[in-house]
Amino acid sequence: MRLSIRLPSGELCTMAQNLSAFISQHRPALEAALERHLPLSSQPRAEHFNEAVRYAIFPGGKRWRPTLTLLGASIVGGEVGCALPVACAMEYLHTSSIILDDLPAMDDADLRRGRPALHQVFGESVALLAALALLNQAYALLAQAARERGTPGLAERLVADAAACIGADGMIGGQVVDLALHGEPAETDVLASRNLKTTALMRLMMSAGAVAAGATEREGAALAHFGECLGAAYQICDDLLDELAAGEATGKPVRQDRRHRRASFVAEFGVEESRRMAMTLVDEGQEALARVFGQRGEVHLFGEAAELIIGKVAEPGLVADLVA
Repeated sequence: MRLSIRLPSGELCTMAQNLSAFISQHRPALEAALERHLPLSSQPRAEHFNEAVRYAIFPGGKRWRPTLTLLGASIVGGEVGCALPVACAMEYLHTSSIILDDLPAMDDADLRRGRPALHQVFGESVALLAALALLNQAYALLAQAARERGTPGLAERLVADAAACIGADGMIGGQVVDLALHGEPAETDVLASRNLKTTALMRLMMSAGAVAAGATEREGAALAHFGECLGAAYQICDDLLDELAAGEATGKPVRQDRRHRRASFVAEFGVEESRRMAMTLVDEGQEALARVFGQRGEVHLFGEAAELIIGKVAEPGLVADLVA
């Protein structure tokens, strides 16, 4: 698996060897687990629905979120294989959110991951049901992971964290703000609220695998902080790519923010200031990890992943293949 970005020097940079090795090592087991846990229906005439669920998950994107969830388990000394149900839950949560995000009533996007969005192929009704099935399965998998570990109160904590991530002050709240901002300018704090669509899931993604693996409160908080910083930086980069990149580079429609007159970091602060903000956030997140985990190998892997996200927007007119 090779991912590439274009740096300011114009030289092609391949993904750091250690991070690539981690992904290559665990990708087959992750893909098998995603297939095994798919929320497919056994009811008559459910074939169309089942096809939609499989279309939504496979072949998938770069699997950043479940991979980083596995890294979160690893950094606290957990068995990566035991964190697979949590990693699948994160991918299902993410996929359900983008199915809903693409709907005409939301962001009205026709493309996702370089092909027609789910509702374009299977209709809006089936797309809604597929998103709900994936969301519901995510909760079930978090409870399963807790049962398998046998730690009292763990299921309640994981499910409560997921509910907070998705809820009115999480991803749903972020979408509400995003819809309300159409055609209006926004201050930094309002854009941060909009970014809950991304940052809330990134926070959960970074901490859930670690919590399931027995992370201390301090370790979980550091990973959650890194996730928030990474999620905010990712959203800024997404705004930049929407403005700067070609559609074939992102796998989804570009200039969406401008077309819908949506507030974005680029619209409010410009390209260069947005880049600076993203880099500052990544530095803050990496420092939070280093304070708790020191020089553990996983800290460097998290850093490599973050630098790849920033590298996507290192220069105008870039071509990147990291957005999915």
